[in-house]
Amino acid sequence: MYIDFHCHILPQMDDGSESVEMSLEMLRREMEQGVDRVVLTPHFYRHREDQRSFLARRQRAYDKLRRAMDADGGSFPELRLGAEVAMTKQLRFEDLSALCIQGTNTLLLELPFESMGSWYGDVRAIIERNTERVVLAHVERFRDSLKKKDHEEIMALPCLKQINTSSVISDGFFRRRQLMKWVENGDVHIIGTDAHNLTSRPVDMRSAVKIIKEKGYSAQLKDMVERARKLSG
Repeated sequence: MYIDFHCHILPQMDDGSESVEMSLEMLRREMEQGVDRVVLTPHFYRHREDQRSFLARRQRAYDKLRRAMDADGGSFPELRLGAEVAMTKQLRFEDLSALCIQGTNTLLLELPFESMGSWYGDVRAIIERNTERVVLAHVERFRDSLKKKDHEEIMALPCLKQINTSSVISDGFFRRRQLMKWVENGDVHIIGTDAHNLTSRPVDMRSAVKIIKEKGYSAQLKDMVERARKLSG
């Protein structure tokens, strides 16, 4: 069984699921594709909302989803509350424990799609302060938006790196070869769907797992799944 470590399934929280009905269908697809635990990671933007407001809003969305799951009576994956925390300079000076995956010190951090020069020290300070276990979200997506040097600095950061299943499935030959090289070498550590909806950004764990196994990296996939299970409590 697999862990979806990064998704936007909580209803009406961000640019992800638009309704409880959509969320339920996304969770059904997770189950159908062998996922038995889902980490719910709605976007948190510090410059738009404070932690207290976000956490209250997240809890309301979660409670609404849980009631719908209970009423449905079907089988669904285990759920863990978390967040995809967008990096801002303020975060360096804040307690981020409430934004970690529930019951853990694991923080999913999204880096800006811009030159690292202005904020590299801030993100490194968060990684090194030893209160959170940082996982960088979808590190492969920075290859085209950043200079090569910037992306190399991201990959060299002393933390864990998450990749999206959609990148495994849809990236071109040369990009996928690079991604598979990272998987082979253990340079990326966790996989997630980053699913937002049922159509343009759906749950797609099954196809990515198939590709990784066909490339001969079943052992690395097993390590990623076991790591994700430990980090998500």
